Amino acid sequence: MKTIRKLILISTGIILVIIHANAQIFPSELALTFSRTYQGGSARILGLGGVNTSLGGDITSVSTNPAGLGFYNRSEISLTPVINFNTNTSSYLGSSGNTSLTRFNMGNLGVVVNNTKSDQVPGGWKGGSFGFSFNRINDFNNEIFYSGTNVENDYIDYLLNFADANDAELGDFYTLDMGYYTFLLNDFSIDQDTGDTLAMWDSFVEFPTEDSPVRQSERIITSGSQNKWDLSYGGNFNDRFYFGLGLGIVTVSYENEKYYSEQRYPESILNNYTLYERQIVDGVGVNANLGIIVRPINTLTVGINYTTPTAYSFTDEYETSMHTVWNASADEFYGDDPNFEGDHLEETFLDPLIYTISTPMRLNAGISYFFNKSGFISGDIEWVDYSRAKVRSNDVDFSVDNQEISGMYRSVINYRLGGEYRMGIFRIRAGFNYQSDPRAGQSDMLLAVQTYSAGIGLRKKSFYTDFAYLYSTTEGTRAPYIIDPAQEIGPTPVADINYAQNRLVFTVGFMF
Repeated sequence: MKTIRKLILISTGIILVIIHANAQIFPSELALTFSRTYQGGSARILGLGGVNTSLGGDITSVSTNPAGLGFYNRSEISLTPVINFNTNTSSYLGSSGNTSLTRFNMGNLGVVVNNTKSDQVPGGWKGGSFGFSFNRINDFNNEIFYSGTNVENDYIDYLLNFADANDAELGDFYTLDMGYYTFLLNDFSIDQDTGDTLAMWDSFVEFPTEDSPVRQSERIITSGSQNKWDLSYGGNFNDRFYFGLGLGIVTVSYENEKYYSEQRYPESILNNYTLYERQIVDGVGVNANLGIIVRPINTLTVGINYTTPTAYSFTDEYETSMHTVWNASADEFYGDDPNFEGDHLEETFLDPLIYTISTPMRLNAGISYFFNKSGFISGDIEWVDYSRAKVRSNDVDFSVDNQEISGMYRSVINYRLGGEYRMGIFRIRAGFNYQSDPRAGQSDMLLAVQTYSAGIGLRKKSFYTDFAYLYSTTEGTRAPYIIDPAQEIGPTPVADINYAQNRLVFTVGFMF
Protein backbone atom coordinates (compact mmCIF):
# COMPACT_ATOMS: atom_id res chain seq x y z
CA MET A 1 0.00 0.00 0.00
CA LYS A 2 1.30 3.44 -0.90
CA THR A 3 2.35 5.54 2.10
CA ILE A 4 -0.20 8.27 2.73
CA ARG A 5 1.32 11.64 3.37
CA LYS A 6 -0.05 14.47 5.35
CA LEU A 7 -1.17 17.76 3.93
CA ILE A 8 -0.88 21.06 5.71
CA LEU A 9 -2.71 24.15 4.51
CA ILE A 10 -2.13 27.64 6.04
CA SER A 11 -4.08 30.59 5.51
CA THR A 12 -4.48 33.92 7.31
CA GLY A 13 -2.15 32.60 9.97
CA ILE A 14 -4.43 29.58 10.53
CA ILE A 15 -3.17 26.01 10.27
CA LEU A 16 -5.52 23.70 8.42
CA VAL A 17 -4.35 20.14 8.86
CA ILE A 18 -5.94 17.18 7.09
CA ILE A 19 -5.16 13.46 6.87
CA HIS A 20 -1.94 11.88 8.08
CA ALA A 21 0.41 13.41 10.61
CA ASN A 22 3.52 12.11 12.37
CA ALA A 23 5.95 12.42 9.48
CA GLN A 24 8.03 15.18 8.00
CA ILE A 25 6.02 17.78 6.09
CA PHE A 26 7.11 17.25 2.52
CA PRO A 27 8.05 20.19 0.24
CA SER A 28 5.13 19.33 -2.06
CA GLU A 29 2.77 20.11 0.81
CA LEU A 30 4.68 23.18 1.92
CA ALA A 31 4.25 24.50 -1.63
CA LEU A 32 0.59 25.12 -0.85
CA THR A 33 1.36 26.46 2.60
CA PHE A 34 3.59 29.19 1.18
CA SER A 35 1.34 29.84 -1.85
CA ARG A 36 -1.80 30.61 0.13
CA THR A 37 -0.98 34.03 1.54
CA TYR A 38 -3.34 36.67 2.90
CA GLN A 39 -3.83 40.31 2.02
CA GLY A 40 -1.47 42.54 3.98
CA GLY A 41 -1.40 46.32 3.97
CA SER A 42 -2.73 49.33 5.83
CA ALA A 43 -5.69 49.38 8.20
CA ARG A 44 -7.61 51.34 5.56
CA ILE A 45 -7.32 48.58 2.93
CA LEU A 46 -7.80 45.73 5.44
CA GLY A 47 -10.96 47.43 6.72
CA LEU A 48 -12.19 47.38 3.12
CA GLY A 49 -11.78 43.61 2.90
CA GLY A 50 -8.42 43.88 1.14
CA VAL A 51 -9.73 45.49 -2.08
CA ASN A 52 -6.96 47.47 -3.71
CA THR A 53 -6.56 46.52 -7.37
CA SER A 54 -8.39 49.57 -8.71
CA LEU A 55 -7.80 51.91 -5.75
CA GLY A 56 -4.74 54.12 -5.52
CA GLY A 57 -3.08 56.50 -3.14
CA ASP A 58 -2.47 53.96 -0.37
CA ILE A 59 0.79 52.48 0.92
CA THR A 60 -0.64 49.01 0.18
CA SER A 61 -0.28 49.73 -3.55
CA VAL A 62 3.49 49.23 -3.25
CA SER A 63 3.01 45.48 -2.74
CA THR A 64 -0.31 44.83 -4.52
CA ASN A 65 -0.92 46.96 -7.63
CA PRO A 66 1.97 49.42 -8.02
CA ALA A 67 -0.07 51.42 -10.53
CA GLY A 68 -1.79 52.89 -7.46
CA LEU A 69 1.41 54.83 -6.71
CA GLY A 70 0.55 57.02 -9.70
CA PHE A 71 -2.29 58.52 -7.66
CA TYR A 72 0.06 60.14 -5.16
CA ASN A 73 0.74 63.88 -5.33
CA ARG A 74 2.72 64.03 -2.06
CA SER A 75 5.21 61.83 -0.25
CA GLU A 76 4.11 59.65 2.65
CA ILE A 77 5.40 57.44 5.46
CA SER A 78 3.28 55.05 7.54
CA LEU A 79 3.41 52.08 9.90
CA THR A 80 0.80 49.45 10.80
CA PRO A 81 1.04 47.30 13.94
CA VAL A 82 -1.30 44.31 14.30
CA ILE A 83 -2.60 42.25 17.23
CA ASN A 84 -3.79 38.71 16.43
CA PHE A 85 -6.15 36.70 18.65
CA ASN A 86 -6.44 33.06 17.55
CA THR A 87 -9.08 30.75 19.04
CA ASN A 88 -9.34 27.11 17.96
CA THR A 89 -11.93 24.59 19.11
CA SER A 90 -11.75 20.85 18.45
CA SER A 91 -13.94 17.76 18.65
CA TYR A 92 -12.26 14.33 18.77
CA LEU A 93 -13.86 10.98 19.61
CA GLY A 94 -16.62 12.69 21.56
CA SER A 95 -14.36 15.05 23.51
CA SER A 96 -13.89 18.78 22.96
CA GLY A 97 -10.89 21.03 23.43
CA ASN A 98 -9.82 24.60 22.77
CA THR A 99 -6.72 26.77 22.56
CA SER A 100 -6.10 30.50 22.29
CA LEU A 101 -3.06 32.55 21.37
CA THR A 102 -2.35 36.27 21.21
CA ARG A 103 0.50 37.78 19.21
CA PHE A 104 1.66 41.30 18.35
CA ASN A 105 3.52 42.01 15.12
CA MET A 106 4.29 44.69 12.56
CA GLY A 107 1.90 44.16 9.67
CA ASN A 108 3.06 46.89 7.32
CA LEU A 109 5.43 49.81 7.10
CA GLY A 110 6.44 51.84 4.12
CA VAL A 111 7.41 55.07 2.47
CA VAL A 112 6.39 56.73 -0.79
CA VAL A 113 8.60 59.35 -2.45
CA ASN A 114 6.54 61.45 -4.83
CA ASN A 115 7.84 63.19 -7.98
CA THR A 116 4.77 64.45 -9.81
CA LYS A 117 4.55 67.52 -11.98
CA SER A 118 2.46 70.56 -11.25
CA ASP A 119 -0.89 70.83 -12.99
CA GLN A 120 0.46 74.01 -14.59
CA VAL A 121 3.08 72.03 -16.54
CA PRO A 122 1.75 71.17 -20.01
CA GLY A 123 1.64 67.61 -21.33
CA GLY A 124 -0.02 64.35 -20.39
CA TRP A 125 2.85 62.93 -18.38
CA LYS A 126 2.23 63.80 -14.71
CA GLY A 127 5.21 62.00 -13.18
CA GLY A 128 5.02 59.28 -10.56
CA SER A 129 6.17 57.90 -7.22
CA PHE A 130 8.61 55.37 -5.84
CA GLY A 131 7.48 53.19 -2.95
CA PHE A 132 9.16 50.83 -0.50
CA SER A 133 7.20 48.67 1.92
CA PHE A 134 7.31 45.71 4.28
CA ASN A 135 4.24 43.42 4.53
CA ARG A 136 3.50 40.37 6.63
CA ILE A 137 1.60 38.06 4.25
CA ASN A 138 1.45 34.95 6.48
CA ASP A 139 1.52 34.60 10.25
CA PHE A 140 2.21 31.02 11.31
CA ASN A 141 1.89 31.58 15.08
CA ASN A 142 -0.84 29.23 16.23
CA GLU A 143 -1.63 26.33 18.55
CA ILE A 144 -4.02 23.37 18.18
CA PHE A 145 -4.97 20.77 20.78
CA TYR A 146 -7.35 17.84 20.70
CA SER A 147 -7.88 14.80 22.91
CA GLY A 148 -10.18 11.78 23.15
CA THR A 149 -10.47 8.11 24.16
CA ASN A 150 -10.08 5.45 21.47
CA VAL A 151 -11.28 1.85 21.98
CA GLU A 152 -10.71 0.59 18.42
CA ASN A 153 -7.17 1.43 17.26
CA ASP A 154 -4.01 3.33 18.11
CA TYR A 155 -0.72 4.57 16.68
CA ILE A 156 0.89 1.14 17.12
CA ASP A 157 -1.75 -0.29 14.77
CA TYR A 158 -0.68 2.27 12.19
CA LEU A 159 3.02 1.41 12.59
CA LEU A 160 2.37 -2.32 12.21
CA ASN A 161 0.31 -1.82 9.08
CA PHE A 162 2.94 0.52 7.65
CA ALA A 163 5.67 -2.06 8.31
CA ASP A 164 3.73 -4.89 6.70
CA ALA A 165 2.60 -2.82 3.72
CA ASN A 166 6.19 -1.81 2.94
CA ASP A 167 7.81 -5.20 3.73
CA ALA A 168 9.96 -3.24 6.13
CA GLU A 169 13.00 -4.51 7.94
CA LEU A 170 14.83 -2.95 10.84
CA GLY A 171 16.81 0.00 9.48
CA ASP A 172 14.48 0.77 6.57
CA PHE A 173 12.37 3.50 8.21
CA TYR A 174 13.37 5.68 11.15
CA THR A 175 9.76 5.79 12.41
CA LEU A 176 9.71 2.01 12.81
CA ASP A 177 13.23 1.95 14.26
CA MET A 178 12.18 4.36 17.00
CA GLY A 179 9.22 2.13 17.85
CA TYR A 180 11.48 -0.90 17.97
CA TYR A 181 14.20 0.61 20.17
CA THR A 182 11.62 1.94 22.63
CA PHE A 183 9.95 -1.54 22.81
CA LEU A 184 6.66 -0.56 21.16
CA LEU A 185 7.41 -2.93 18.27
CA ASN A 186 9.16 -6.22 17.67
CA ASP A 187 10.41 -7.36 14.30
CA PHE A 188 9.25 -10.90 14.93
CA SER A 189 6.33 -12.80 16.48
CA ILE A 190 5.77 -16.32 17.85
CA ASP A 191 3.30 -18.80 16.38
CA GLN A 192 1.17 -19.83 19.38
CA ASP A 193 0.60 -23.34 18.01
CA THR A 194 4.11 -24.33 16.91
CA GLY A 195 6.31 -21.91 18.85
CA ASP A 196 8.06 -20.95 15.61
CA THR A 197 9.44 -17.44 15.11
CA LEU A 198 7.67 -15.61 12.28
CA ALA A 199 9.37 -12.91 10.20
CA MET A 200 6.84 -10.14 10.72
CA TRP A 201 6.33 -7.09 12.89
CA ASP A 202 4.40 -7.42 16.14
CA SER A 203 3.84 -5.75 19.51
CA PHE A 204 3.42 -7.06 23.03
CA VAL A 205 1.33 -4.02 23.96
CA GLU A 206 -2.40 -4.63 24.33
CA PHE A 207 -4.53 -3.35 21.48
CA PRO A 208 -7.34 -0.88 22.32
CA THR A 209 -10.71 -2.34 23.36
CA GLU A 210 -13.56 -1.28 25.60
CA ASP A 211 -11.66 -2.90 28.47
CA SER A 212 -8.29 -1.42 27.49
CA PRO A 213 -9.00 2.12 26.20
CA VAL A 214 -6.32 4.51 24.99
CA ARG A 215 -6.39 8.23 25.74
CA GLN A 216 -5.00 10.05 22.70
CA SER A 217 -4.01 13.71 22.46
CA GLU A 218 -1.97 15.97 20.24
CA ARG A 219 -0.69 19.51 20.56
CA ILE A 220 0.59 21.31 17.46
CA ILE A 221 2.51 24.55 17.88
CA THR A 222 3.61 26.57 14.88
CA SER A 223 5.55 29.82 14.74
CA GLY A 224 7.15 32.13 12.24
CA SER A 225 5.98 34.32 9.39
CA GLN A 226 6.14 35.00 5.67
CA ASN A 227 7.17 38.58 4.92
CA LYS A 228 7.41 40.56 1.69
CA TRP A 229 9.69 43.50 0.90
CA ASP A 230 8.72 45.53 -2.18
CA LEU A 231 10.31 48.28 -4.22
CA SER A 232 7.88 49.72 -6.77
CA TYR A 233 7.23 52.62 -9.10
CA GLY A 234 3.92 53.98 -10.38
CA GLY A 235 3.34 56.61 -13.06
CA ASN A 236 0.45 58.82 -14.18
CA PHE A 237 -0.65 59.82 -17.67
CA ASN A 238 -3.13 62.69 -17.70
CA ASP A 239 -4.92 61.38 -14.56
CA ARG A 240 -6.53 58.75 -16.79
CA PHE A 241 -3.99 55.99 -17.17
CA TYR A 242 -1.76 54.70 -14.37
CA PHE A 243 0.90 52.03 -14.65
CA GLY A 244 3.26 50.40 -12.17
CA LEU A 245 5.91 47.76 -11.74
CA GLY A 246 7.72 46.40 -8.72
CA LEU A 247 10.17 43.84 -7.40
CA GLY A 248 9.37 41.75 -4.33
CA ILE A 249 11.62 39.79 -1.97
CA VAL A 250 9.81 37.26 0.22
CA THR A 251 11.34 35.74 3.36
CA VAL A 252 9.97 32.65 5.12
CA SER A 253 10.61 31.45 8.66
CA TYR A 254 8.45 28.47 9.64
CA GLU A 255 8.64 26.12 12.62
CA ASN A 256 6.24 23.27 13.39
CA GLU A 257 6.30 21.26 16.64
CA LYS A 258 3.99 18.32 17.37
CA TYR A 259 3.49 16.37 20.56
CA TYR A 260 1.36 13.26 20.01
CA SER A 261 0.82 11.03 23.05
CA GLU A 262 -1.18 7.98 24.10
CA GLN A 263 -2.00 7.17 27.72
CA ARG A 264 -2.84 3.53 28.47
CA TYR A 265 -5.25 2.21 31.09
CA PRO A 266 -3.78 1.59 34.61
CA GLU A 267 -3.39 -2.20 34.26
CA SER A 268 -1.45 -1.99 31.01
CA ILE A 269 2.23 -2.92 30.85
CA LEU A 270 2.72 0.39 28.98
CA ASN A 271 1.98 3.62 30.82
CA ASN A 272 2.29 6.12 27.96
CA TYR A 273 4.38 7.19 25.00
CA THR A 274 4.95 10.48 23.20
CA LEU A 275 6.02 11.14 19.64
CA TYR A 276 7.72 14.51 19.24
CA GLU A 277 8.46 16.19 15.91
CA ARG A 278 10.11 19.46 15.03
CA GLN A 279 10.57 20.92 11.57
CA ILE A 280 12.25 24.24 10.74
CA VAL A 281 12.02 25.72 7.24
CA ASP A 282 13.80 28.92 6.23
CA GLY A 283 13.85 30.43 2.78
CA VAL A 284 13.85 33.44 0.52
CA GLY A 285 12.05 34.10 -2.76
CA VAL A 286 11.68 36.73 -5.45
CA ASN A 287 8.85 37.86 -7.73
CA ALA A 288 7.76 40.80 -9.89
CA ASN A 289 4.58 42.83 -9.89
CA LEU A 290 2.94 44.64 -12.84
CA GLY A 291 -0.29 46.59 -12.97
CA ILE A 292 -2.43 49.25 -14.63
CA ILE A 293 -5.40 51.35 -13.54
CA VAL A 294 -7.64 53.18 -16.00
CA ARG A 295 -10.10 55.99 -15.20
CA PRO A 296 -12.55 56.05 -18.16
CA ILE A 297 -14.78 58.57 -16.37
CA ASN A 298 -14.17 60.65 -13.26
CA THR A 299 -16.21 58.37 -10.98
CA LEU A 300 -14.93 54.99 -12.18
CA THR A 301 -11.56 53.22 -12.05
CA VAL A 302 -10.67 49.76 -13.37
CA GLY A 303 -7.46 47.93 -12.50
CA ILE A 304 -5.53 44.80 -13.45
CA ASN A 305 -2.53 43.39 -11.60
CA TYR A 306 -0.23 40.47 -12.43
CA THR A 307 2.19 38.92 -9.94
CA THR A 308 4.74 36.51 -11.36
CA PRO A 309 5.39 33.10 -9.77
CA THR A 310 7.60 33.39 -6.70
CA ALA A 311 10.86 31.44 -6.92
CA TYR A 312 11.96 30.27 -3.45
CA SER A 313 15.06 28.55 -2.12
CA PHE A 314 14.56 26.62 1.16
CA THR A 315 16.57 24.87 3.83
CA ASP A 316 14.52 22.25 5.69
CA GLU A 317 15.59 20.67 9.01
CA TYR A 318 13.71 17.88 10.79
CA GLU A 319 14.07 15.96 14.03
CA THR A 320 11.82 13.48 15.84
CA SER A 321 11.86 11.31 18.96
CA MET A 322 9.85 8.57 20.66
CA HIS A 323 9.66 8.41 24.45
CA THR A 324 8.00 5.42 26.17
CA VAL A 325 7.21 4.96 29.86
CA TRP A 326 6.49 1.45 31.16
CA ASN A 327 4.67 0.23 34.24
CA ALA A 328 6.19 -2.14 36.77
CA SER A 329 4.12 -5.01 35.35
CA ALA A 330 6.20 -4.76 32.17
CA ASP A 331 9.16 -6.31 34.00
CA GLU A 332 7.06 -9.33 34.89
CA PHE A 333 5.76 -9.60 31.32
CA TYR A 334 9.15 -9.40 29.65
CA GLY A 335 11.20 -11.07 32.35
CA ASP A 336 14.33 -9.75 33.99
CA ASP A 337 15.73 -8.00 30.93
CA PRO A 338 17.76 -5.10 32.39
CA ASN A 339 17.64 -3.27 29.05
CA PHE A 340 13.90 -2.95 29.30
CA GLU A 341 13.46 -1.36 32.74
CA GLY A 342 12.22 2.23 33.11
CA ASP A 343 11.49 4.63 30.28
CA HIS A 344 13.17 4.79 26.88
CA LEU A 345 14.01 7.58 24.45
CA GLU A 346 15.02 7.24 20.80
CA GLU A 347 15.85 10.29 18.65
CA THR A 348 16.34 10.88 14.92
CA PHE A 349 17.94 13.88 13.23
CA LEU A 350 17.66 14.04 9.44
CA ASP A 351 20.21 15.81 7.27
CA PRO A 352 19.05 19.27 6.15
CA LEU A 353 17.23 19.22 2.81
CA ILE A 354 17.78 22.00 0.28
CA TYR A 355 15.20 22.54 -2.47
CA THR A 356 13.38 25.19 -4.49
CA ILE A 357 9.65 25.88 -4.76
CA SER A 358 7.93 27.92 -7.45
CA THR A 359 4.55 29.14 -6.21
CA PRO A 360 1.86 30.05 -8.77
CA MET A 361 1.25 33.41 -10.40
CA ARG A 362 -1.65 35.64 -9.34
CA LEU A 363 -3.95 37.67 -11.56
CA ASN A 364 -6.21 40.33 -10.03
CA ALA A 365 -8.91 42.51 -11.55
CA GLY A 366 -10.84 45.22 -9.76
CA ILE A 367 -13.36 48.00 -10.24
CA SER A 368 -14.24 50.99 -8.06
CA TYR A 369 -17.12 53.45 -8.30
CA PHE A 370 -16.89 56.79 -6.50
CA PHE A 371 -19.92 58.70 -5.25
CA ASN A 372 -18.20 62.03 -5.83
CA LYS A 373 -16.70 62.95 -2.43
CA SER A 374 -19.15 60.90 -0.35
CA GLY A 375 -17.33 57.58 -0.64
CA PHE A 376 -16.94 54.59 -2.93
CA ILE A 377 -17.56 50.89 -3.38
CA SER A 378 -14.87 48.57 -4.74
CA GLY A 379 -14.55 44.91 -5.68
CA ASP A 380 -11.69 42.55 -6.64
CA ILE A 381 -11.48 39.06 -8.05
CA GLU A 382 -8.27 37.04 -7.92
CA TRP A 383 -7.31 33.97 -9.96
CA VAL A 384 -4.71 31.54 -8.57
CA ASP A 385 -3.91 28.06 -9.89
CA TYR A 386 -2.41 26.17 -6.94
CA SER A 387 -1.84 23.08 -9.10
CA ARG A 388 0.99 24.91 -10.89
CA ALA A 389 3.33 24.98 -7.90
CA LYS A 390 6.59 23.11 -8.55
CA VAL A 391 9.26 21.60 -6.29
CA ARG A 392 12.83 20.96 -7.47
CA SER A 393 16.09 19.79 -5.94
CA ASN A 394 19.52 18.69 -7.11
CA ASP A 395 19.52 15.89 -4.52
CA VAL A 396 15.94 14.56 -4.62
CA ASP A 397 13.61 13.62 -7.48
CA PHE A 398 10.31 15.44 -6.85
CA SER A 399 8.57 14.35 -10.06
CA VAL A 400 6.02 12.27 -8.12
CA ASP A 401 5.41 15.13 -5.70
CA ASN A 402 4.76 17.54 -8.58
CA GLN A 403 2.27 15.07 -10.06
CA GLU A 404 0.52 14.98 -6.68
CA ILE A 405 0.39 18.78 -6.60
CA SER A 406 -1.25 18.80 -10.05
CA GLY A 407 -3.82 16.24 -8.94
CA MET A 408 -4.57 17.45 -5.40
CA TYR A 409 -4.99 21.18 -6.03
CA ARG A 410 -6.91 23.33 -8.49
CA SER A 411 -7.32 26.89 -9.75
CA VAL A 412 -9.65 29.10 -7.72
CA ILE A 413 -11.30 32.49 -7.79
CA ASN A 414 -11.02 34.59 -4.61
CA TYR A 415 -13.29 37.57 -3.95
CA ARG A 416 -12.94 40.87 -2.11
CA LEU A 417 -15.57 43.57 -1.64
CA GLY A 418 -15.44 46.80 0.34
CA GLY A 419 -16.87 50.27 0.68
CA GLU A 420 -16.11 53.58 2.37
CA TYR A 421 -18.39 56.40 3.50
CA ARG A 422 -16.92 59.85 4.10
CA MET A 423 -18.11 62.47 6.57
CA GLY A 424 -15.76 65.41 6.43
CA ILE A 425 -12.43 64.23 7.87
CA PHE A 426 -13.92 60.94 9.10
CA ARG A 427 -14.20 57.60 7.27
CA ILE A 428 -16.35 54.53 7.90
CA ARG A 429 -15.47 51.25 6.13
CA ALA A 430 -16.62 47.66 5.79
CA GLY A 431 -15.51 44.71 3.70
CA PHE A 432 -15.64 40.97 2.98
CA ASN A 433 -12.88 38.65 1.77
CA TYR A 434 -13.41 35.09 0.55
CA GLN A 435 -10.59 32.62 -0.18
CA SER A 436 -11.84 29.51 -1.98
CA ASP A 437 -11.04 25.90 -1.10
CA PRO A 438 -7.86 25.00 -3.05
CA ARG A 439 -8.45 21.23 -3.12
CA ALA A 440 -9.39 19.54 -6.37
CA GLY A 441 -12.62 17.55 -6.61
CA GLN A 442 -14.16 18.99 -3.44
CA SER A 443 -17.74 20.18 -3.33
CA ASP A 444 -17.69 21.47 0.26
CA MET A 445 -16.12 24.66 1.60
CA LEU A 446 -14.09 22.99 4.35
CA LEU A 447 -10.91 24.94 3.68
CA ALA A 448 -12.50 28.15 2.42
CA VAL A 449 -11.63 31.19 4.53
CA GLN A 450 -14.18 33.94 5.13
CA THR A 451 -13.06 37.27 6.56
CA TYR A 452 -15.39 40.07 7.67
CA SER A 453 -13.93 43.50 8.34
CA ALA A 454 -14.86 46.98 9.49
CA GLY A 455 -12.88 50.13 10.05
CA ILE A 456 -12.82 53.82 10.82
CA GLY A 457 -10.39 56.56 9.86
CA LEU A 458 -9.49 60.19 10.21
CA ARG A 459 -7.88 62.26 7.42
CA LYS A 460 -6.11 65.59 7.91
CA LYS A 461 -3.95 67.54 5.46
CA SER A 462 -0.62 66.10 6.64
CA PHE A 463 -1.69 63.30 8.98
CA TYR A 464 -4.04 60.33 9.02
CA THR A 465 -4.91 57.42 11.26
CA ASP A 466 -6.99 54.31 10.59
CA PHE A 467 -8.28 51.39 12.63
CA ALA A 468 -9.65 48.07 11.37
CA TYR A 469 -11.11 44.93 12.91
CA LEU A 470 -11.03 41.60 11.00
CA TYR A 471 -12.76 38.35 11.89
CA SER A 472 -11.78 35.20 9.96
CA THR A 473 -13.33 31.74 10.19
CA THR A 474 -12.67 28.37 8.59
CA GLU A 475 -12.77 24.67 9.38
CA GLY A 476 -10.31 21.81 9.09
CA THR A 477 -9.73 18.21 10.11
CA ARG A 478 -6.78 16.43 11.68
CA ALA A 479 -5.96 12.72 11.82
CA PRO A 480 -2.99 11.60 13.96
CA TYR A 481 -2.54 8.48 11.80
CA ILE A 482 -4.23 6.52 9.01
CA ILE A 483 -5.96 3.16 9.48
CA ASP A 484 -6.23 0.91 6.44
CA PRO A 485 -9.90 -0.22 6.16
CA ALA A 486 -8.65 -3.74 5.37
CA GLN A 487 -7.44 -4.01 8.97
CA GLU A 488 -11.07 -3.93 10.16
CA ILE A 489 -10.18 -2.25 13.45
CA GLY A 490 -12.40 0.78 13.15
CA PRO A 491 -12.09 3.97 11.13
CA THR A 492 -9.26 6.47 11.10
CA PRO A 493 -9.83 8.82 14.06
CA VAL A 494 -10.37 12.40 12.90
CA ALA A 495 -10.52 15.65 14.86
CA ASP A 496 -12.84 18.38 13.58
CA ILE A 497 -11.29 21.77 14.20
CA ASN A 498 -12.92 25.19 13.95
CA TYR A 499 -10.62 28.17 13.58
CA ALA A 500 -11.38 31.78 14.43
CA GLN A 501 -8.99 34.71 14.20
CA ASN A 502 -9.54 38.26 15.35
CA ARG A 503 -7.17 40.96 14.13
CA LEU A 504 -6.88 44.52 15.38
CA VAL A 505 -5.02 46.73 12.92
CA PHE A 506 -3.89 50.30 13.48
CA THR A 507 -2.18 52.59 10.95
CA VAL A 508 -0.66 56.00 11.43
CA GLY A 509 0.74 57.98 8.49
CA PHE A 510 2.27 61.35 7.66
CA MET A 511 2.33 63.21 4.35
CA PHE A 512 5.13 65.58 3.41
